Amino acid sequence: MLNHRHTDKSRKKLLRRLAGVAAALVFLQLVGCALNPAPPEAPASLAPPPPRTEFRSDDFVVVVAGENDTAYSLAKRYLGDESYFWVVEDFNNTLTFSPGQEVVIPLKPANPTGVFYSGYQTVPILCYHQFGNNRSKMVVAPEDFAQQLQYLSEHGYRIVRMSDLADFLQGRRALPRRSVVITMDDGYKSVYQYAFPLLKKYHFPATLFVYSDFIAARDGLTWKEMKEMADSGLMDVQPHSQTHSNMGIPQPSESDSAFSDRIQLELAVPQKDISMNLHSPIHTFAYPFGDTNKGVIERLKQRGYQMAVTVQAGTNAAFSFPYMLQRTMVYGDQGLDAFIKALVTFEETPAQ
Repeated sequence: MLNHRHTDKSRKKLLRRLAGVAAALVFLQLVGCALNPAPPEAPASLAPPPPRTEFRSDDFVVVVAGENDTAYSLAKRYLGDESYFWVVEDFNNTLTFSPGQEVVIPLKPANPTGVFYSGYQTVPILCYHQFGNNRSKMVVAPEDFAQQLQYLSEHGYRIVRMSDLADFLQGRRALPRRSVVITMDDGYKSVYQYAFPLLKKYHFPATLFVYSDFIAARDGLTWKEMKEMADSGLMDVQPHSQTHSNMGIPQPSESDSAFSDRIQLELAVPQKDISMNLHSPIHTFAYPFGDTNKGVIERLKQRGYQMAVTVQAGTNAAFSFPYMLQRTMVYGDQGLDAFIKALVTFEETPAQ
């Protein structure tokens, strides 16, 4: 019994010592933690920055293209309008962008007049009249027009509006390198029947010059048809006189005062009719037969016209006279080669 009791006492004494040692260790650990706290996590400001994807100045932004970036998305993000996609394409000399590629986007027009040491930009204006299956000099077959639009699309030409050309001629706006303007004269119903569906297919804008007396005639467009085309955003309707008479010279036996009165009506009537029926801004006049004179040009300026077009073949630079712009007629009896020859978008400076 004595030995057993002694053993119990020793065991209890040992357990008390062990418990004391354990408590001391816990205490020392707590004190150590208080004296040597664990280092705090690095603040977010000291964390390594993510890789930069954009570098910006007042004139340019350089962006690293993402997975789904296109010229359209980059133009919308940095230029505010995806219709400026051509600015991105032209400056980088490419139509596609791959992820990780550096893309330079000019925030201001670098050269709005398109004049360079090696030459200068020119803009051809194409002029059509009728469309139909009875192919002739003045009637372009629908399949030929389709082939021409396909050529423009596949070879990187950019179809711009006449209103865009006005800003280019005043040095306010750059145009795509390979710009072309499409126009159609008189107001034949075949424009609505054959040309308009093809313009919609390629999403190409065009300008229609109509003379008032031909509207709703047997072969002429109606206001309803013109409104449908104008409302699409692709067709811009502009004046081509009231009667389609020659405005450059008086008619036989026409007095100076009668000639002056006729010119006034030829300019005023279609301008009023188009504004009232289509609510379209008026900016360009097409001379019947391409003929004009200084007096007509002065009246155009007084009535607020910004430009006027002839039917003299050629192209137009930023320094061209805006009231005598050249247009190239597209004839139905010509092949695609003649059409291609008219698409001159740059004139080289002669070697010195």
